[in-house]
Amino acid sequence: MTFSIRRLFAAFVAVVLLGGADAPRGELRIYIIDVMGGAATLIVTPERESLLIDSGWPGLEDRDPIRIEHILKDLEGLDHLDHLLTTHWHADHYGGVEGLSKRVRIDRYWDRGLPDLDAPGGDKATFPDGPARDDPLGVAYRRASEGKRRALKAGDRLPLKGGIEAVVLASGGEVWQPETAKGPNPLCAAAPADLPPDPSDNARSLALRFRVGEFTFLDCGDLTWNIEKKLVCPTDAIGRIDLFQVTHHGMSISNHPTLVRTIQPTVAIMNNGPRKGGDAGTVRLLRGLPSLKALYQLHKNAATSVEENTSSDLIANNDLAGGQFIRVSVAPDGSTFRVRVGPEGTDRVFESR
Repeated sequence: MTFSIRRLFAAFVAVVLLGGADAPRGELRIYIIDVMGGAATLIVTPERESLLIDSGWPGLEDRDPIRIEHILKDLEGLDHLDHLLTTHWHADHYGGVEGLSKRVRIDRYWDRGLPDLDAPGGDKATFPDGPARDDPLGVAYRRASEGKRRALKAGDRLPLKGGIEAVVLASGGEVWQPETAKGPNPLCAAAPADLPPDPSDNARSLALRFRVGEFTFLDCGDLTWNIEKKLVCPTDAIGRIDLFQVTHHGMSISNHPTLVRTIQPTVAIMNNGPRKGGDAGTVRLLRGLPSLKALYQLHKNAATSVEENTSSDLIANNDLAGGQFIRVSVAPDGSTFRVRVGPEGTDRVFESR
């Protein structure tokens, strides 16, 4: 069987099992792709517009670009990416760009900005982790995105079609405070103390909230404790969230308890690896939320006990090889959403609020 025939057959299977390009019109789909402790989240809008948030790790024989390409082309029937957004400059979030850009046409690039390579000290104050002039990943990203990229600041909105709101809540350590924000958040009075300032690029991650109808989705990249708190204290800039992509792979230096308790998620999905993220403290925090109906993980945490992981049927990958994704399908009016593990899993239906 030739490669083209295999791809055609895979696309046919996608239509049968996942809905593929022939899924009900008006549905929004979100794929949390397994890139083994990195990040890659693909959003396909009702207008068949595609947005990839982060692109996984570099190298590894293009493991992560191949996994992304498979879902984009074989399962969704799309031949290109409309948008690629990079939350911050760490290899597990933007390392896959070089491999992916050779496999898939990418029309627009979004990020939090690139360092001025001619600035004294390489612009380290604003971009502590690069990409520097001699960084191969940075060179590859600049080449792929040349003439097609734009930097985002807090308060900006992505130009997505079909009435989908995509607002940037944080960028470069700055947070957005909407004019419609209500009074003081009462949960802030009991907020835990700040941690020492995070000097890494994690604290400068892009954070985005998506809204379609009644449904809301939050992805904060690898944003860390102190900046997370600023998003909800002294006033709440986020509101309640239906689907929460657990921040920073589920690490405990992120997922500030006040933020998590303020957003009151209905479903949380943790993009952890078998030995990265999925901290027991984060699992315990999420499980303790009265609002939470289900906690999904991409991987079983191999370093913690069964009790410190979510239910086994909500873990996409129980083996170290991985590769299985989690898919979310949102009703046209956003009133409900379905979550499924892999192409053949059982849908669980949740109501938006």
